[in-house]
Amino acid sequence: MKEISHKDFMESLGSAPIRVLDVRESWELPKIEGEFVTKIPIHQILDSLDQISKEDELIVVCQHGVRSKAVVEHLQTNFGYKNLINLRGGLTPYEQE
Repeated sequence: MKEISHKDFMESLGSAPIRVLDVRESWELPKIEGEFVTKIPIHQILDSLDQISKEDELIVVCQHGVRSKAVVEHLQTNFGYKNLINLRGGLTPYEQE
């Protein structure tokens, strides 16, 4: 599974064209806003596969990295996605290397 560190993710937000799949609930912070973000809570993923590109590289994010990792593993194993990158450690302000 491909992963990206919190530091590299934060740097890419300001410099590189990226696509993000946010699997958190709408009330969770910090918010990530923009046209580059697709927001689908984890419990709606299977009903929303048509909204998740298999072409564009997508960084999958959640609060601590647990839900995003589960989504990446599930979509890769069961639906053939090869373009997903997990945000290791999630959007929390600290990083575990």
